[in-house]
Amino acid sequence: MNGRDLRRDYAVTSMSRYWPRMEEVVAALPIPQVELDSEWSWPPRGVEVPLPEWAADLGVGGGLLVPAEVVPPGADPAWARTDWLTAVFWYLTGAAERRYEQLHGPIHSSASRLRDWDNRFWNRAWVNRTALFLRRWAARAKGMAETALFGPLPEPEIILTHDVDAVAKTMAIRGKGTVWFCLQALTRPARNKANFLSMGRQAAGFLTSRADYWRFDQIKEREDLAGVRSHFNFYGGPGGWKRNPRQWLLDPGYSVLDRDVQREIKELHRGGWTIGLHQSFAAWNQAGLMAEEKTRVEEALGTPVMSCRQHWLRFSWMTTWKAQQEAGLRLDTTLGFNDRPGFRTGAALRFHPWDQAEGRPLTMEALPLILMDSHLYGHEATNEEERMAWMKYWIDEVRQVCGTATINWHQQTMSPDYGWAEGYRGLLGLISG
Repeated sequence: MNGRDLRRDYAVTSMSRYWPRMEEVVAALPIPQVELDSEWSWPPRGVEVPLPEWAADLGVGGGLLVPAEVVPPGADPAWARTDWLTAVFWYLTGAAERRYEQLHGPIHSSASRLRDWDNRFWNRAWVNRTALFLRRWAARAKGMAETALFGPLPEPEIILTHDVDAVAKTMAIRGKGTVWFCLQALTRPARNKANFLSMGRQAAGFLTSRADYWRFDQIKEREDLAGVRSHFNFYGGPGGWKRNPRQWLLDPGYSVLDRDVQREIKELHRGGWTIGLHQSFAAWNQAGLMAEEKTRVEEALGTPVMSCRQHWLRFSWMTTWKAQQEAGLRLDTTLGFNDRPGFRTGAALRFHPWDQAEGRPLTMEALPLILMDSHLYGHEATNEEERMAWMKYWIDEVRQVCGTATINWHQQTMSPDYGWAEGYRGLLGLISG
């Protein structure tokens, strides 16, 4: 199989939740082929392709967004000229971001560094909507009902996660949190004066308060009531004062081998919660360091740890997933943005990342992060009504496309220092409702 066929096969296989064990039916559709290695516009330019009348309900406004290069000119309708599989490959492999990284280095997870980018690429699960279109097209070509050919659509799944960045309020947290609230107040005064004053008061309060950050019981109680079992990602680096200045400033301050933390981890695991690794700030491209931190969490838990999310969402398309795989990890949930919600690869899918150097998928899997608490309280919304609307928008998109994705809510933000507990209760209601 040549490189082009491998890439098209990867696209079909990555969407196979919509046609389990029936990949050959979709692969047989008369989808045109464009050359992936041709010159792509920069920044990427999206075009909306109108879907045929029998599939218009699967799009947004009746169409799907793809990179302009996959729609060559011609007399046929645009949907019939579009190379849908190359578009999916482009999305899932982060082709445009990879190019940026090759030229400028990794953005890690800062969307704001991708200037003049078409934000529409991130606003919908375009890959999933493409899968729904191809599924319907294939059934129509066979003269069969979709469910008769492929079975029922998959159940949508929203996986709630908690990155455990703190279990107690340290001096480093006190300083970082105060600065964060000050920056939020200073960058948004024109939008909302009341919010500016509120953020200022929170900054002052954060500096002086002695809030309790041990919020595991509160989370467990609420998730029990909602019938939810989430994933907790614990830091596996060294805790305490015997750390270098960068670790002291940028990494969590606790040790997973502390008696109380270890007891809590085991109790969570016994109760049905999943325990994963939250790598240190420096570990984003270092397999050896990841393996060391993974071993420390496993020692505390007493069982293997297979999933992870990078601290601060430190991430490189070229190195992070390969390092994670080498460290023995099997699932990563880093793929999202620090500074906005969204579908970073236009997908709400669990998929095997593409190894560009080897020209084949990795054995480990990735599951996107579409929303964090800090998106709602630091960037997008200014009151609870707006926050609920934002949460509903992203959750509804995953459900509409029968996809799967993660949401992150840091456990320390349940404390009065942040006051984000009300948003968490609303989130649980949306997930379980």
